[in-house]
Amino acid sequence: MLSSASCPPCWTLLLQVLLVSSSGDQLFGEVSIIARPRDDVTLPCRAPGQSPIRAAEWSRPDMTTQYVFFYRDGQADNTFQHPSYKDRVELADSKVKDGNLSLVLKNVMLNDSGTYECRVKQEATKRTTRHVIKSEPISIVKVTVIQSRGAVEPIGGHLVGHVGLVVGLVLMAVI
Repeated sequence: MLSSASCPPCWTLLLQVLLVSSSGDQLFGEVSIIARPRDDVTLPCRAPGQSPIRAAEWSRPDMTTQYVFFYRDGQADNTFQHPSYKDRVELADSKVKDGNLSLVLKNVMLNDSGTYECRVKQEATKRTTRHVIKSEPISIVKVTVIQSRGAVEPIGGHLVGHVGLVVGLVLMAVI
C-alpha cells in the first residue's frame, strides 16, 4: 500500500491533473495537455472583449512558414496550412460565439507534441490578407503526446494514467 510519504510524485500528479482539468475554462495564459495517440484534444482560446474577430491564427513557433489553423471572414482558410494538420483541426465552435477560438485537434500523433499559440485580430482596420497575425499570443498550449503502453505508466518519475485510477491511489494513500 502506498503512503503519502513514499509517493511524493502522486501528489505532484494530482496537482497537475487538477490544474489541467480546471484550466479548460481558462481565458488566457498557458495550459498543458497530456494526450495519447489517436486522442482528440481541445486547445482552449478565447478572444478578449466583445470586438468582432477579423482573423485568428493557431500556430507552432517551430513552424515558421505554415500554420496549424487560420480563420478569416467567418471561415477556415487553409491556404498556408501545414499538411499534417489538413482535415484534423477545426474550431470547437464554428460560430465563434463569445470569442471562443478553441481548436479541436483530432487523432493526435506523437509529432503533434509541442507548443501551440493562439493569436487574434479584432480591430476594425483593413482586411488581414496574410496568414501571420503580428501580436502576442492570447493563449499558449503545450501538448505532450505519450505512447500508451497500459493504464498507468511512469514518465519522468511520475505516474501518468487514467485520472480515476490515480485519484483513487492518492486517496488510498491518504486514508
